[in-house]
Amino acid sequence: MHKDPSTSFGEKAVCYTRFRPDYAEAIFDFLDVNMSGGRKLAVELGAGSGQATRSIARMFERVIAIEPDQRLIEQAKLPNNVETRVGAAEEVEFGPQSVDAIISATAFHWMDQPAICKKAAHWLAPGGVFFPFAYNVFKFEGRAQDYFEREFEKWRPYRDARLDNNYDYPAILDRSGVFLSIAPLRTETSIELSAHAAAGLICTASYAAAYAHTVSGADIYFNEVRNTLSAFGERIKVTFPIIGAIGRVC
Repeated sequence: MHKDPSTSFGEKAVCYTRFRPDYAEAIFDFLDVNMSGGRKLAVELGAGSGQATRSIARMFERVIAIEPDQRLIEQAKLPNNVETRVGAAEEVEFGPQSVDAIISATAFHWMDQPAICKKAAHWLAPGGVFFPFAYNVFKFEGRAQDYFEREFEKWRPYRDARLDNNYDYPAILDRSGVFLSIAPLRTETSIELSAHAAAGLICTASYAAAYAHTVSGADIYFNEVRNTLSAFGERIKVTFPIIGAIGRVC
């Protein structure tokens, strides 16, 4: 039986912190232009090691970052206006109309989505928004992508069904029936990485990590990945599709 990846990200917390890139500013620009309420308090659900939290903290007076895995929180380097709480998103509570924005970065698909939508609608202040977004499966440029696709087929049996079934965020918010309007986000961003960083990025994918443990072991496998990627050049362009949706209750 495969381990539930939603409860095991902390096992590779250092790798996650080193190799997961911060989120593109275009995501937070989209949030900015879609907000009409206050900027006093934002709640982040599934904060991980803080890749999105730092950008959220620049937009709000105060941020409460919720993360179920203490090991990830310990790796986060966060501004002083961020309070962290260890716990599952489904278990936390806030008062009615007390939160200006609720944000979830590449984590909403692991959650009980109908329950979270209902909670968000209850917590949001007038003009507030619920904004789950995520990086989808990234793509490499050139010959590195051919290699990535071959390896991906090895990882596919270890890919959790929620990564396919729970990723249409606009449709999920719409089906919840609690939002008066929904603004979808679909875009992409690209960065250049060294072969070492590109291999580290692959290491953070739950299904690639699960596969690695079944073959030669994570360290040996990802060294092999890094060596192969090195043959494609010193720098590799990586493109991240971005999906998301902003839901409003008023």
